[in-house]
Amino acid sequence: MRFMPEVAVKPRPDNEPGYVRSYVFTRFAIGLLGVLLPLVLVLLEPALFDGLPAPRGSLSAYYYSGLREVFVGGLWAIGVFLIVYKVLDFTWESLLSSVAGAAAVLVAIFPTERPGDGVTPNPFQVKFGEGVVSGIHYGAAAVFIGLLVPIVLFFARDEGRRGKTGWRGFHTVTAALIVLGAVLAAFAGITGGPDKGVLFGEWIAIWAFGASWLTKGAEWDVLFGRIRATVAAERPPEAPPVSHG
Repeated sequence: MRFMPEVAVKPRPDNEPGYVRSYVFTRFAIGLLGVLLPLVLVLLEPALFDGLPAPRGSLSAYYYSGLREVFVGGLWAIGVFLIVYKVLDFTWESLLSSVAGAAAVLVAIFPTERPGDGVTPNPFQVKFGEGVVSGIHYGAAAVFIGLLVPIVLFFARDEGRRGKTGWRGFHTVTAALIVLGAVLAAFAGITGGPDKGVLFGEWIAIWAFGASWLTKGAEWDVLFGRIRATVAAERPPEAPPVSHG
């Protein structure tokens, strides 16, 4: 007869710093990607490649640059992070974040119009037509940037509930900057001016989004594991055993 060792399955502890660190790191990573992506595209592309025109008319135009993979990969990373962020919470915040993430992925998959006939169309443009693909691109971009506003306002709401009025104001300002950047990009795209207006509008919106998420995730005690000591210090002392005599 074979005897299998008895395995005791213990309940999860009330405080799990590893899960908290992963959750906070996700917010930090999303913010860092948002801050770095425009900088890398605009500054690194002319340094490594021909960089013409420099800068390009929009962030989406970098799909047709030497940094295409950086543009696509950056959007995919932001999109996936947003999709999985709070995905199992089943709240409005988690739903909007997942939809915004899916929209970011669509922006990466379906590019804007080619800068000229000399540029080879991608397979989606060949299959569905450049007009359809660019329409999906612009629609997804509008959804992505538009949903960033309520997501950031959720941060402002949470900070207000904690009594952190300064941070509530900061996230409210970043939400306003996202709207400002989106309006500038849309106005420049429709009217053709000001020069580079689409690029700078997108840059303002993405930087405001990145700053909000970056500061929300910059909980250094959590990221560097010092929360364990904090949790232990805040845990109430255990009651002495009751003697039965």
